[in-house]
Amino acid sequence: MRRVVIGLLTVLLALGLPATGIGVPSAHATESTPGRVVLTSVSPTIVSPSSRMIIKGRVANTNTDYDLTDLSVRLTILPAPLPSRAALDEVSERSNAYDGFAISSTTTPVANRLKPGRQKDFSIRVRMRDIPIPGPGVYVLGIELIGIDPRLGFTVLGVGRTLLPWVPDAPEAPLDLAWLWPLAAWPGTTPDGVLLGDSTPQAISSGGRLDHLLEAGTTARKEVSWIIDPSLTEAVSAMSSGYLVAEGDDLVPGTEEQAAGRWLRDVQSIAERTSIWTLPYADIDADALQRGGLDRDVVRAVSIAGPVSRATIGSTGAGSLYWAPGGRIGESTLSLLASTGVSAVILRDDVLAPILDPGLTPSGLVDLDTQFGPMRAVLIDSGLRDALAMPESTKVDRLQARQRFLAETAFITLEAPDIERTIIAGPGNPRWSSDPRLLRELLVGLRLAPWVNLVPLDDVLATPASSVSRSRATYGPAQRERELPPDYIDRIEQAQLSLGLLRQVVDNPVDITEPIAGALLRSGSAAWRSQLATGFELLNIIQADLDADTAKVTVVSRGTITFSGDTGRIPITVANDFDRSVTVGLRVEGAPTARLQADPLEPVEIEAGRRASLEIPVRIIGGEPLPVTVHLITTEGEDFGASADLQLQTTAYSRAALWVSVGAAVLLFVLVILDAVRRSRARRNEAAE
Repeated sequence: MRRVVIGLLTVLLALGLPATGIGVPSAHATESTPGRVVLTSVSPTIVSPSSRMIIKGRVANTNTDYDLTDLSVRLTILPAPLPSRAALDEVSERSNAYDGFAISSTTTPVANRLKPGRQKDFSIRVRMRDIPIPGPGVYVLGIELIGIDPRLGFTVLGVGRTLLPWVPDAPEAPLDLAWLWPLAAWPGTTPDGVLLGDSTPQAISSGGRLDHLLEAGTTARKEVSWIIDPSLTEAVSAMSSGYLVAEGDDLVPGTEEQAAGRWLRDVQSIAERTSIWTLPYADIDADALQRGGLDRDVVRAVSIAGPVSRATIGSTGAGSLYWAPGGRIGESTLSLLASTGVSAVILRDDVLAPILDPGLTPSGLVDLDTQFGPMRAVLIDSGLRDALAMPESTKVDRLQARQRFLAETAFITLEAPDIERTIIAGPGNPRWSSDPRLLRELLVGLRLAPWVNLVPLDDVLATPASSVSRSRATYGPAQRERELPPDYIDRIEQAQLSLGLLRQVVDNPVDITEPIAGALLRSGSAAWRSQLATGFELLNIIQADLDADTAKVTVVSRGTITFSGDTGRIPITVANDFDRSVTVGLRVEGAPTARLQADPLEPVEIEAGRRASLEIPVRIIGGEPLPVTVHLITTEGEDFGASADLQLQTTAYSRAALWVSVGAAVLLFVLVILDAVRRSRARRNEAAE
């Protein structure tokens, strides 16, 4: 009899006729219907032929003018599986395009009368064998509210829907599913350890975003693949010993030391029992940094990820992964990452779409060519990503998100139940947020689902890549527009140059320069794409620290220096206010430069807290006063810090001018005498004639 009913319903659907359940009318609810139905629970999470399904929810009278009477609810089911994965998205968007027929045997009374604005809970129990489902697939399960509308009489007053995956028998090749669980934050920690805002303390405290993720994943072992930003564990480790938070111009003591210690211990426990993977330090924006010529920052972020992870959670991790911001990456950046030894890049699956429709969802593993050999790309499935991005704030939302996620995995499996494939699930970016109740329900459901196997990323990366030919989407102007902007990268580069000069000057500078270097890596994080103002704030603080350190080595001398000749030595006093020695040289230049001849003074060591008197041999050309600028230089001859202005003058040209005047006067006197003598002789000669 059940097969006859199914056959009849299928024929009616094919003919375009309205399907009904054993003489009970059914209709699509529209936006104008006065009732509303929401589903809050469907159990068990994974149904089987022997299951007794329980559907719970609420009905409400949403109009403001009249009562609804003789209210009941009944189950509806689509007479055929949904035809495509796109249809899953349509149903999730509350489309009524796939509403099914009503099953009259499930009719359950709810209320004799429901006044405007009132609501009522309901519960329907039904055995799966009493639901006419023709075969494996994903169906639309609905609950209709029926009753009397005083305007229209007995009618359908509202419909609530959800997705129902139906895979009664385990397929020959269950789907391998790797679920990526990233732990990352906005790395706003200054060189001296002050937090810019309290987003990280809030996230790791009880009920926070990162606390929720650990709470949900405590029972998972190799069922999820943890991916951690080492700058986060570094920050939390420091917080566990006390910390300060910048609030405007004030520094406020933090209050989540205990939460930080607890959260860090939980991460350490995870690292002890399963593999973890690391992002490059601070989840850097590799495309933006590479485009700005800061390749070394990318290399350093990858190279220090393991050591920082080992220092904070006791594990270097199984390897390093790069989570491409926005799911895309440029070709030159991909080659740069390949040169650093990154194990894989995480991309969106639609960035590498199949060239020809393969008729199924292919494995999410692709090998991309780079200058340094193939790089494994791990492609996050779009449907699963969208399911994890659905609202989760209420029971209704969480149920819809759960059913969408499970339905996506079932649909992928049933596309080709005899072909082994590996699919990747994960959020849209590493700084995700999810309700632990939803995550726990999904983990339970995936453990029980006969159509899916949860596998760790270690196994996934050892799996051969998909053989499906794909077309790689270009990384063009629209993607570059989303990167950290060029003026921001220029600021990082300028700070890097200042830091490099400081390293050349200060002896044993590691404890001074490394905190600044770490903060500069944090300033290059892809996280600042969404919070650029905070990124600039961090850069301003870094540059201010660099300027303050640079100002500790200064030229003290000022004023005018007078030489007795055209050569001499300029006395220069250099002050070192560091708590360690520095090594600097001197260079002077005149204005104009042609009037001064001087060789740079080779770098000399100046002890901590001392002043050194140095002399630079020079030669002045010309007698006018000469403005000169004194520059400190590093051991490599580069200018360092602020310059000092002096004025040089010489008396040599004044004395020379005096002797010239005296000589001219003497010569003139001699000439006058000679002229007088000549005239006297001339007169005597005339007289003799």
